[in-house]
Amino acid sequence: MKILRNDGFTLLEILIAVTIFCFAVLGLAIGTLSVIRTNQTSHLRASAVNLAQARLEELRAMTSAAFSGLSCPSSTPCSDSAVASGVTFTRQWWITTNSPVAGVSRVDVSVNWTDYASQTLSFTASVPQ
Repeated sequence: MKILRNDGFTLLEILIAVTIFCFAVLGLAIGTLSVIRTNQTSHLRASAVNLAQARLEELRAMTSAAFSGLSCPSSTPCSDSAVASGVTFTRQWWITTNSPVAGVSRVDVSVNWTDYASQTLSFTASVPQ
């Protein structure tokens, strides 16, 4: 009497297993790319916040004579650019005198950059005149 044994896997079973494995690896790859992109965006946002904060601190540290000598009307903002992490950031700031009250200037700082899309962060601070 001859006994047939079916040890091992058939070709169809192996193909199905490899297909399932490929979909799982593809899902992990997409998740990893998403995490990398989010990490890069967070890093660039932190750089933008630091640049805006630096400009606000520079303006706050000015004497009242130097501050009043700045010519950055709200219609045409002052601007400069900086490079951080290989990305060019554009800073713009507007100074509105006697706002919100007399003797206080409102300073609006906007930082723009482009990574995967155009990004903008805006900050507002009050500075005594």
